[in-house]
Order: sequence, then C-alpha cells, then structure tokens
Amino acid sequence: MKTRIYFVRHGETDYNVQHRFQGSTDNPLNERGLEQVSCLWQPMSRIYLDKIYVSPYKRTMQTAKQVLAGRDIPVIPEPRLCEIHCGQWEGLVREQIEERWPGMIELWEHHPDELQMQDGESFKQVQDRSFEAFKEILEKEAGKSVAIVTHMLTIQLIMSKLLGIPIREVWDMVRLENTSITTIDFSSNNEFEVIKWGEDAHLHDYLKNPYVRIAGFVQKNRAKYDTSFVEGKHPFTL
Repeated sequence: MKTRIYFVRHGETDYNVQHRFQGSTDNPLNERGLEQVSCLWQPMSRIYLDKIYVSPYKRTMQTAKQVLAGRDIPVIPEPRLCEIHCGQWEGLVREQIEERWPGMIELWEHHPDELQMQDGESFKQVQDRSFEAFKEILEKEAGKSVAIVTHMLTIQLIMSKLLGIPIREVWDMVRLENTSITTIDFSSNNEFEVIKWGEDAHLHDYLKNPYVRIAGFVQKNRAKYDTSFVEGKHPFTL
C-alpha cells in the first residue's frame, strides 16, 4: 500500500518580486502568479486526488483552486502548514533588516537554526508544527493520493526532516520554483521515494525564474543536497 503526496508551492506574489519577507502576511497572487497557477490545471487535472490540504492564506488558496481543477475534491485548510511568521521582519527587505538588526541576515542565510526573528518564529518551531500536521495527514490518508499546497520554506523544512538534513543546511537543498510540484510515495515497508523534486515543466518559460529567491537570498547554481540526493528511495519511520 502506497500513499502518494504532491507538495505544491503557491504562485508568485508582489512580495516575492520585491524580495520582501512575506511570512504570515496574507498577500494574494499577483498577475504573473495567477498566470503561473493557471498552468497547474492541466497536469493536476490528470492526477487522481482524494483530498487537498492547504495553508489557509490567499496565495495558497488561489493556488489550490487550480490544483482542484474543477473537481469535487475536499479542500481542507490546515493552519500548521502556514509559512514562517516573520514577526517584525514582515514587509521589510534585507537592507532594512540589516540596518535595524545588524548581523541577523547573516543568521538567516548561514545559521538559520540559530535565528529567532523579532516577534516571529524559529525555523525549528515551523518544522515542528508543519511536520506534526504532515504526519497526521499521512496517518489519516494512508493509501490515498493527497495534494498539500503550501510554501517554499514549509516544504523545505518538512523535507529536511524526512531526509535527515539539519536545519542549518536547509538552504543547501535545491529550492522550489513557484507552483513547482514535488511527488513522493510512502510505502508500508518503512521507506519513501521522492519520484520528482520541484517539477516545473508545466510552466511556460517566461513564467519561470532563473533563480529561486526568498527575500533576496539567491539559490546558488550548485546545491549540496541536489536532486540526485533528494530523488530516490529513503528510509522512513513516523
């Protein structure tokens, strides 16, 4: 018996373009983001889904509508799948943060396990709550096919937990394009298989970004944990 999970990242927002820390700020998709998510309809309409779990923000709910692809499938909001709450950083760009809290951007980029944003969450807190929700979904939906529509860092932290990658190295994983689809099978024999990491072939070339950015932090061309590491079979226990 296999449980299939599709992680889908939301489409683009204005904060993504402006490289502002977005976190729990409930922004809708921008015009380009709406065009990106419209590209999800065709591939997702061909995929059988029992349920869709979604972070209850505008940008993720708009994305989930395209994953739904006009079908009668339960869409379940799950607050624990929300993006990291950035506290006083929300809406700011990195230069403003560095001016107000010198040295904190260095932690964000190179020591995220040590970072506690002012009035915000730590990466560990996000990983704990999102992974708890993820485990419950796996247990509840065993043997089914489920889409989880959420955020880049949330997916990265769930996956780093699954793969045994330390939080400090979460940025060393290949990061995820807007509307990318990551496909995973969980087997009853204590293993999981990443079938495809960050698939974005459904996007037209002009809707893709040459680099995936989060608040102005650019993913390097080479990642320590690249697709050759992530894709394939891995041991798994809840």
